[in-house]
Amino acid sequence: MQKVEGIIFDMDGVLFDSERISLEFWIETFEKYGYTMTKEIYTSVMGRNRKGIIEGLTKIYDSSVPIIDLYDEKTKNMIEFMDREGAPIKLGVNELISFLKKNGYKMAVATSTKRERAVKRLAKANLKEYFDAIVCGDDVVNSKPNPEIFLKAAKKINVNPKNCIVIEDSPMGVEAAYNGGIKCINVPDLKEPDEQIKAQSHKILENLLEVREYLKSLDSKECCSL
Repeated sequence: MQKVEGIIFDMDGVLFDSERISLEFWIETFEKYGYTMTKEIYTSVMGRNRKGIIEGLTKIYDSSVPIIDLYDEKTKNMIEFMDREGAPIKLGVNELISFLKKNGYKMAVATSTKRERAVKRLAKANLKEYFDAIVCGDDVVNSKPNPEIFLKAAKKINVNPKNCIVIEDSPMGVEAAYNGGIKCINVPDLKEPDEQIKAQSHKILENLLEVREYLKSLDSKECCSL
């Protein structure tokens, strides 16, 4: 029965409604050159870093498909769009962060996105200042589902992983938390939870408002335990 002291957020699909934007750019880029990208294929690699996504797609597509070039063009176009338009935050982000701050939780972001882009996006949304640590894809060697990024985030906020909860939308992220022995709340975005996600998740909740209510229920208990 561990007390919950730290909350580790994935970024895309959890804090920002950006996975749908990413999928649109993937589809658009592939179609431009006569290839097909589907939601099912995208969600199978969603949550990984650049290397992990390229490795995953290379296993799916024929060797004649220039995955690296397509990835780089998609990323360039999406960055330009995000810099210009920003990404909408997900329902309940401000309410959950306010609750966590008020109640003394440590907070970290653990995202496969590169640091420069992640920090810029968080700052643009006025969220950066609330987090005690930000761990990015270029801060770790191993991509999700390896738990390195979550374990590093827990270390940076000086909280035992067993006293943390990870909030994730992607199957890779849920699996990474599970592999690291960290409780994970799955808030589904593009992919509905399958049996593996259900088995590896501590809770499956619809949005961050529900996450806040769940943590409130823990906070009302004497030991605030998992």
